[in-house]
Amino acid sequence: MRHKFVRFLIVGGIATFIQYVVLIWTVERWRWNAVLASSLGYFLSAIANYLLSYYFTFRSDNRHGVAAARFAMVAAAGLALNGLLMDLLAVRLHVPYVLSQVLATVGTLLWNYWANSKWSFGRQSPTHGGDAQRRAI
Repeated sequence: MRHKFVRFLIVGGIATFIQYVVLIWTVERWRWNAVLASSLGYFLSAIANYLLSYYFTFRSDNRHGVAAARFAMVAAAGLALNGLLMDLLAVRLHVPYVLSQVLATVGTLLWNYWANSKWSFGRQSPTHGGDAQRRAI
């Protein structure tokens, strides 16, 4: 469990780097709204996060169709949480947008780990006809 969480933090660091580069670039260079810029960064980082999580963090043996669909649902919930936190902090409370993003990142970290480790990439129960049962046959 501890090693999986360390791998999760490494992959999350890469995904977070992608999100922050997109956020800062689009706000500073193109003058985008911080919530929209953060949401685009979250979306783009989710693509890298899925691939790295599937192969490296969780070393999933679930089929991509199952894992990707579940990951997309978890990511959509995380995107909504990120957007709500960014709107609350950066827009309504006027917290600087980078600090708002740091706080939003912390807010989504535990949700993403729990949901992805237990549901998106977790082993399928043989009693529920998951991939593990199909491989054993």
